[in-house]
Amino acid sequence: MTGKGRFHMRAGFMRGRAAGLLAAGAAVSWGAALLCFQEEVKAGTWSSLQYCLGVLVPSLFPFMVLAGFMVCSGAGDALGKPLGPVTRGLFRLPGCAGASVLLSFLAGYPAGAKGAALLLEQGKIDREQAGRMLLFCVNPGTAFVVTYLGGGVLHSYRTGWLLFFSVTLSGLALGALVSLWGRKPANAGRAGPGKPEGALVRAVSGAAHSVVAMCACIVAFAGFTAILHGTGVFQALVQAGARLGVLPPTETAVALSFLWEVTGGVGAAAEFRAGPALYAFGLAFGGLCVHLQVFAMFPKLPIKKRYFFLCRFLHGLLAAGCCQLLCRLLPGLAVEALAPAAGMHAAAFSGTALGGLSMVLLCAAFLLAVGKEEAKGKV
Repeated sequence: MTGKGRFHMRAGFMRGRAAGLLAAGAAVSWGAALLCFQEEVKAGTWSSLQYCLGVLVPSLFPFMVLAGFMVCSGAGDALGKPLGPVTRGLFRLPGCAGASVLLSFLAGYPAGAKGAALLLEQGKIDREQAGRMLLFCVNPGTAFVVTYLGGGVLHSYRTGWLLFFSVTLSGLALGALVSLWGRKPANAGRAGPGKPEGALVRAVSGAAHSVVAMCACIVAFAGFTAILHGTGVFQALVQAGARLGVLPPTETAVALSFLWEVTGGVGAAAEFRAGPALYAFGLAFGGLCVHLQVFAMFPKLPIKKRYFFLCRFLHGLLAAGCCQLLCRLLPGLAVEALAPAAGMHAAAFSGTALGGLSMVLLCAAFLLAVGKEEAKGKV
């Protein structure tokens, strides 16, 4: 081995050792914080768990199953035919991706990423097309924006629809923008139709995996958020951000909450009575928690993360501008946040915590059953 090779090997070893020491230090600090702020973490995770069981699971799980079924069964190919001209002309994607694009705007954040991952896995789109879908197919959906946020938190469905159209129109514009340099695909996807046999079982299994992982990620982020607040780190970040002069301290706190985790951002925005434009920005950006869930859909991410985050910020800015424009064009829609959030009272929204818990338990039982059948070679 040459001297240059030994140098690179030693440098790699030192980087790995430094990363290991850093991870160990972070783990020790996190463990100490969990011991010091047990009550705060307990309250935060319990509130987040109520949201997952009462809102996320009942509203999103059926859409996740639908997204998987359309791709696995080939139904998305048939449904994509009427959407084909728009999908190919506006987004430069094959017609089979049309149903997944539509669901990404209606169903909720991970649905579009799940559809893109399945299409890529089956060879119906290539990595460039899947990566481009991730740049604009990450949207909150009607259940979260209109029912949960508009009807449940803000007590104004009109505001919910205002925010939904702001995020959706800006997402469509972003999709058209990032597709300008994409090559126009053929009239159909490269692969044949899916296999209807067992498509529902595969769709339910995939959706169960995704929803359970999403809930776990949200609850974990809630606990970490409680630690940030308990240690004063979050407050220090707010003060540092406010010194930049871009936003006042309260709106800086809301923006940081949205950048971290979208449901926490909604609670902070309602508490500080933020304007609709800030809601629109946060909903379009999605938050780091959602981004990690999107990344987990792919064994290897088909787009560079810096481009993904850049488009998330761009989507947020476009949504905020679109919201302000709609408020000017339709003054009757300019409704401010009506009530502060007093915790995530999930029973008031799209389901009950007991119903959500039942669905999670059914998902777990289904995954165990499918695992046993796969081990026997029956699935």
